[in-house]
Amino acid sequence: MKWKKILLIVANYKTTGYDFYDSAFPPLALEYIAAYVEDILDVSILDTKAANLSLTQTRDKIAEFNPDLVGLSVPVTSAIDTVLSYAKIAKQHGCTTVIGGWHPTLAVEQTLSSPWIDILVRGEGEFTFRELIERGTPENIKGLSYKNNGKIIHNPDRPFLRDLNELMFPSRHLVKKYEYKIFNMNCDVIETSRGCPQGCRFCSTHVVYKRRWRARSVENVVKELENISQNKNITDVFFVDDNILVDMKRVGKLCIEIIRRKREGKINKKLKFFFQGRLDSMARYPKITKLMGIAGFWLVLVGVEATDDETLKIIDKGCKLENIKKGIEVLHDSGILVMGNVIIGANLEDRIEDVFITIKRTRELGLDLPSFTLLTPFPSTDFYKEIKEKNLLLTEDYSSYNWLNPVIKTPNLSPEALKHLLFLAFFYINYYGGGWVHKLSLFYRSTKYRGWNFTFHPIRFYRTLLSYIKWRRIVHYNLQDLDKKIHQIKFGTLKEMEELRHAIAQEIE
Repeated sequence: MKWKKILLIVANYKTTGYDFYDSAFPPLALEYIAAYVEDILDVSILDTKAANLSLTQTRDKIAEFNPDLVGLSVPVTSAIDTVLSYAKIAKQHGCTTVIGGWHPTLAVEQTLSSPWIDILVRGEGEFTFRELIERGTPENIKGLSYKNNGKIIHNPDRPFLRDLNELMFPSRHLVKKYEYKIFNMNCDVIETSRGCPQGCRFCSTHVVYKRRWRARSVENVVKELENISQNKNITDVFFVDDNILVDMKRVGKLCIEIIRRKREGKINKKLKFFFQGRLDSMARYPKITKLMGIAGFWLVLVGVEATDDETLKIIDKGCKLENIKKGIEVLHDSGILVMGNVIIGANLEDRIEDVFITIKRTRELGLDLPSFTLLTPFPSTDFYKEIKEKNLLLTEDYSSYNWLNPVIKTPNLSPEALKHLLFLAFFYINYYGGGWVHKLSLFYRSTKYRGWNFTFHPIRFYRTLLSYIKWRRIVHYNLQDLDKKIHQIKFGTLKEMEELRHAIAQEIE
């Protein structure tokens, strides 16, 4: 066997926007990869983000473990440069470097053009990586791209695994020494399905998975939840599925099993869950959504994306605004908090006044935690192709692709205008969650769903307050040229909106 010691590294990437909640997610992708090779060689996971290690400290850790192969995953596109800096250290140590994840899959040529990367895993990596280790060469292994004498070779794609129940459970024991927190909660993560049948033009999920959706059985999922529940420190589990709600009947069965196994003591009765989902799915199935609340689901991250039917149609969201409003209502009736995001610039033809209307409508939707991002055309998405064809793309420096930094212009809005409007939107919703009445309501509902001890836990409360203050400073820093003007304008009447529109126009000319 060519390689005998493998080190899988989580990069300590930090980007504004992703780090607002001071979160460190368990590296589920690397845990899956490790599960497929730990029976044949020595493998370890080094989570430099959870441990907050510097590059120098990471270099020392690599020297200490002395691997001959280093595996790296790119969790988000904006982390690519940071990940490559770790690959450089590994190459200097004499290691073979293998990279995977969504961004490398979508930008194969650009990623492999780095001198620090030897092999790239496209798509699902579990069986591809194991075959690479067993054979000791990337030649003729489906799902791999690699360099041979400076030439990039692309092997054929590996077919998707048909039955996700065949997947081994992730090797969580390899990261047991790290503390993982999401929203300042001790958390683990689980993936119960892969892919999405929707075709939203801004999204890369359907590109990676070719618009296919596959799900694990309910029995298989609850078995893994039972394993997670054995760690009594875990209070919450994040369902990382891109679209867990494709089959709502399956979700209903899953909730019934969770409730039953909590009663039997097989799953911790206090274990809570949060997830990502589509509002229109929950609008159509209020009874199942109610069942989710009973099972312990208390928070959902949703993509509202737009606040008018025309833009929803443009981005191929596959629903209407009335479905979105109904979904929020159903979730509240089910005791589930809603964190929803709207994209500034989703309609490329928007003018300043159109964005003002979007911002006002967002505040009126009744989201518990409203937020905004800029339209960001990730590689290989439909928007990426359109924006590039229209010469609206400003840069392909992917470290800037964090949803808060303008990487495009539109026919009517410059990048400066987009940035001002984004942070003005956060200012208008009082940085996250509206005014003090809204915040008090949010505290009340959080207490109702999770209890006083959870909501007002001293450390959690302190960290949440620090995150809020940090984000408030970021918003004001990006609005410093407009600070005096926006404090004088209440953003209410059309006249005031027109005054603010002129103020922004003057600043960006």
